[in-house]
Amino acid sequence: MTKSFWKGVLLTTYFSCITPVFAANDLSRALTSTVSVTGQMTPSKFQQLIQQGFKSVIVNRPDQETGNNVTVSQLRSIAEKSQVSVIYQPVVSGQLSQANIEEFARYYNELPKPILMVCRSGTRSAALFNQAKSQGLIHE
Repeated sequence: MTKSFWKGVLLTTYFSCITPVFAANDLSRALTSTVSVTGQMTPSKFQQLIQQGFKSVIVNRPDQETGNNVTVSQLRSIAEKSQVSVIYQPVVSGQLSQANIEEFARYYNELPKPILMVCRSGTRSAALFNQAKSQGLIHE
């Protein structure tokens, strides 16, 4: 890996970590008009988010991660009722790789928009998007 890649990962992670925490009534945080991130998920929160018009969901939180209250299969069963695609792209917290970034960019470029990205706090999802965008992998 090049120094510039790792510098970008560190800067993106740093700046993603200092973004404001979601207010109690905010379900997601828009990064652009086509992608939003959200944190800790429950079935009822997911249903509310789906009703906001998201066409696709990318789940970056591994099912087995500590504190995870809902599995991807549970989210898929909720999303199917609204004809929303759910992609499972687990990324271990603190272990963002170039392969993860490129895989995310492929999903982003192919999926119907707007897209909701899900992880524990929204930070790793935001880092994926920001890295892909800074590398020119995102086609808007």
